[in-house]
Amino acid sequence: MTLRNKLIILSTLLFAFALGLVFLGTFLLFKQHTRELYFKKLLERANTAAYFYFEKDEVNDKKYRSIEAQYRRIYNESIRVYHAGDQSLFIDDKLNLRLSAEMLDKIVAEGSLTFKLGDKQLAGLYYKDNQGNFIIVVSGTDNAGNMQLDALKKMLVFFYLLGALIHFLLAGFLAKRTFRPFATLIKKVNSMTTDNLHSRLDVPSGHKDEIKELIITFNYFLARLENGVQTQKNFLKNASHELKTPLTAMMGDIEVTLNQPRSNEEYETLLASLKNDTVHLKSILDSLLILSGLEMSGEQKMTEVRIDEVLWNVLEKKAIEYPHAQVSVDVQIPPLQEQLLTISANRELLYIALSNLLDNAIKFSEPPKVNVLISIMNGQLQVSISDNGPGIPLNDRVAVFELFYRSNQTRHIKGQGIGLYITKQILQLHGIEAQLLSELEQGTCVTLVFPLV
Repeated sequence: MTLRNKLIILSTLLFAFALGLVFLGTFLLFKQHTRELYFKKLLERANTAAYFYFEKDEVNDKKYRSIEAQYRRIYNESIRVYHAGDQSLFIDDKLNLRLSAEMLDKIVAEGSLTFKLGDKQLAGLYYKDNQGNFIIVVSGTDNAGNMQLDALKKMLVFFYLLGALIHFLLAGFLAKRTFRPFATLIKKVNSMTTDNLHSRLDVPSGHKDEIKELIITFNYFLARLENGVQTQKNFLKNASHELKTPLTAMMGDIEVTLNQPRSNEEYETLLASLKNDTVHLKSILDSLLILSGLEMSGEQKMTEVRIDEVLWNVLEKKAIEYPHAQVSVDVQIPPLQEQLLTISANRELLYIALSNLLDNAIKFSEPPKVNVLISIMNGQLQVSISDNGPGIPLNDRVAVFELFYRSNQTRHIKGQGIGLYITKQILQLHGIEAQLLSELEQGTCVTLVFPLV
């Protein structure tokens, strides 16, 4: 069942339920009112009968004739009179109605009483007279009232069904108009593929409503999806190229060597070349695995770490990888601000980011001399890594953190173009700002500004 049909049915059922309650309440109130009016009418008849039987000697002729005329009009109604003392009949209406002694006593106790027996309504009146005390009981069936109730019942049922039908038709009409944009939206979405993710849904004009908000959100989702798909395509394209290069070199070396017998020295040279290519290939795969973990995983585990301790661990490894490199570290942290060295971070990821930055600084410096400064500026921890390399051209400074980007000036230096992209992802994860300053032939300085604690 579609959402539109479900809305129509549920709306109609709810309307029918509410209308049914209103009509039922109206009918019951009218029925109760009709019954009370008839009871009141019966009591008036009981009073008229009392005056007719017991007050003839106490009223003038004119008034009595008026009472007698009223009595004649109700003569065909059931009127029964009991002696209050022994509850014997004074006047009998010959109807097959038997009132219990308890009921007669109750009439005496309350003075007047209305009640119902079967389909008849009765009114009892306790009347005191100089001739004695009497109980007058008048009974009857409210035929006119019952006819009115039947007519009202039929009218309410008719208008109930008519109202439910009209509501069903109107709800269907309104639901069709309301859900029409959804049909257009679904048709447009079904027509989308990875080849036309650049297209967007038309945003309706006018005030902002749920449909307009949904279309805006979906367009935003399409933009993110398009960007993700494009990034994935570029990633696969560049990753294939980067993996293909060392594999092609390895296959070429092996094929050349297999063409004719070689000396042991030549085989050793080949194995050394293959080892370098294998290390290069492993480095690419390791970087891709790290990048995949950053993009696919959710929140990273954060702990309290000291940035200087992580930096010293990185420097120890770089001293082994680059024994000729000169890395100087200057820590300018006042004793009262030493607590700023402790930050909330993922230690392993922060180690990778600092390692990538130092690795680039060392590789691009000639001679390999790097300066590291740890300081506090405006209450924020900063780590600056400076080299004396060739610098970065102005047009390349924005792109250096892009995936697989390699500047023309540095293509002769071994690398994959993945490290700085991974570093950027790690820094964004930790809320760390990277500021890049560079001058041609003067070197490059990357400053990491840590968030306020």
